[in-house]
Amino acid sequence: MGKSKANRHNKEARDNPIGLAAKADSEDIVMDCGVMSPYTGTVLSTETLKSLSRQLQSSSVEDRDCACHALAGLIRNNEDSCAALHEGLIKVLGPLLLDTSASVCHSAASALHTIVSKGGDQAIKLAIEHDILTPLTALLKRIPAQWKPHQAPGDKLDTSTATFIETVGTLNVLSECSSLAVDRMHRENVVSMLISYLDVNEYGLDVVTTVVQFLSTVTEDQGDTDYTEVLRKEVISKFLAGKESSPLLRTLSLLILLNLNHQQLNSELGQSTQEVIEILASSLCLDQRKAASHVVDHLPTTRDEERATDEMEEDSLSSRLNNAVEAAEELISAQIKSLEILTNICCSGDDADSNEFYEDESVGDESLGNEGLEEGIADLNPELKKAFVDAQFFQLVIEKAKLPATNIVEALNQHRSGKALLKRYEALQCMAFLCLSNIVMAFEVEDMGGSKELFDIWCGLAVLAFQGDKSEQMLESATASMRAIIRKLSFHKDIVNLLKLEDITLLCQRVDCCQPQSKVNVLQILGTLGSMAAGVDPPLLEPRSSIVRGVGQILLDTACLTQDLWVTAEAMDALFDVFKEDHTDPVVNDIQLVERLKSLAPTFKHRVHAQRRSLPADHLPVVMTARDNLLRFIKYKTKQRSLTTR
Repeated sequence: MGKSKANRHNKEARDNPIGLAAKADSEDIVMDCGVMSPYTGTVLSTETLKSLSRQLQSSSVEDRDCACHALAGLIRNNEDSCAALHEGLIKVLGPLLLDTSASVCHSAASALHTIVSKGGDQAIKLAIEHDILTPLTALLKRIPAQWKPHQAPGDKLDTSTATFIETVGTLNVLSECSSLAVDRMHRENVVSMLISYLDVNEYGLDVVTTVVQFLSTVTEDQGDTDYTEVLRKEVISKFLAGKESSPLLRTLSLLILLNLNHQQLNSELGQSTQEVIEILASSLCLDQRKAASHVVDHLPTTRDEERATDEMEEDSLSSRLNNAVEAAEELISAQIKSLEILTNICCSGDDADSNEFYEDESVGDESLGNEGLEEGIADLNPELKKAFVDAQFFQLVIEKAKLPATNIVEALNQHRSGKALLKRYEALQCMAFLCLSNIVMAFEVEDMGGSKELFDIWCGLAVLAFQGDKSEQMLESATASMRAIIRKLSFHKDIVNLLKLEDITLLCQRVDCCQPQSKVNVLQILGTLGSMAAGVDPPLLEPRSSIVRGVGQILLDTACLTQDLWVTAEAMDALFDVFKEDHTDPVVNDIQLVERLKSLAPTFKHRVHAQRRSLPADHLPVVMTARDNLLRFIKYKTKQRSLTTR
């Protein structure tokens, strides 16, 4: 849960792992290589890719090296990556990892890293099908036992070190997205081999951080391996025994220990509960917004460019910017991993013998309203919960959900490195929302400032989630945290008086704009709000009746008009919960709920029969429940209407 993409530990901007400074630079390289620049706003052309493929197979070292650099510079998104894969470039690049030229090895590793890191799940699947893992592991196994990095002129990484970092980084991206890659890493004993590269004094911070990042990924699924004790001792002694390691290394090391210990917080972890809390808190308390401001302070201005009279001064300006960006990205990576750990601690309950995790088996995502719910859903160990509250984790997570100030965001958007950094801030925000969902279920309302303050946070999340254009990932994580908060608040009757029709209207306006998962989150939020407004005791008076009417109308319209069977079922399930009490019947009549459900019933039953075998396993229960309850609900409400009209 909550996995983030691999952190890039290269010295250059992260949206360009091979270090090509800008799109214009990559265009120049392509021109120099004799390949026509394809920058027309479309996917890389087949002609361009075929030309690069021929150059990659050239007998000239310079041609091969140049083609690798050009390819890496031209890959901008997942469409470009998939286009390169479909042209078979992975099969051409793979052998170049073992080229006799060290420069070609490095540029090929960089190109592969760019393709898989920008390609997404589809590109990674294709790359593995094209057997990218074989040359990558072969390259690592070819490293001499006595190899040590050394600094190249200009305080830059030497070629062999840069190749190592790119290769391990690529393996990390593949392993994050593919269990096949993880299994292969274990079969090839890659983990055991990389454990020897954990000494910062010998291998440098860049190499060690890249290796630890990889280990934190592959140890999630250890398979039949025997490295657990060795790795545990190495991690504790090198990164956790003292305080000198960076927040990122300490956080990744804790993640490795939790993976090795099957996510259990007990004596076998090798760290006390207080030490775990200290590691997480020391990372989360850092100000990520200040780091963004520091980057903006180093963004080049027109005056800087005019004053930079020679190449050395330009390099100095670029170096300071790169250092600021790298520091910000490292901080963000540490905080994303800290939030991931905290999220998992607050949702793990698989081991019945462990008191330090809570169980959440009584409630599924399909549950709505108060029926079957108890306020203490997440029964986190009391001592651990108190320690989390004392560490102010709830407040820290809220802070991580905040993007930099508007003027800082605008400044970052004007620069290529800034745009890439903003994507990392958005990833941090998404992870904070997911973490918030679990913390809310684990904490008492009083632990989070009380019902009024928590409701204010919920309103703030609604504005944040639905104002402006948001990515689907952002919308999904934000609505998930909103759903968790409103469910928690549904046990506090005083919140009903704070509900306003405008809050409902804002949600209703965005239902049709969401993808299925986000839409379901919103429907479940509306269902909970409607149930809260309806209450259990008559009479249903204003403004509560208007809220119930508004919620009922949007749920009914969604149930009748949507083409997604799962979404239809969720909307119906919410309707049944909102209108389960008899005193809601006047609103039932106002919105013609029974009549419209009668019209929907035959079609819905037919759709269930046609699609039930193809439904995802986690969607089937709510669909079947909605089918079973639909006719019962119609029958009951029809009976109640006949009784009241006598």
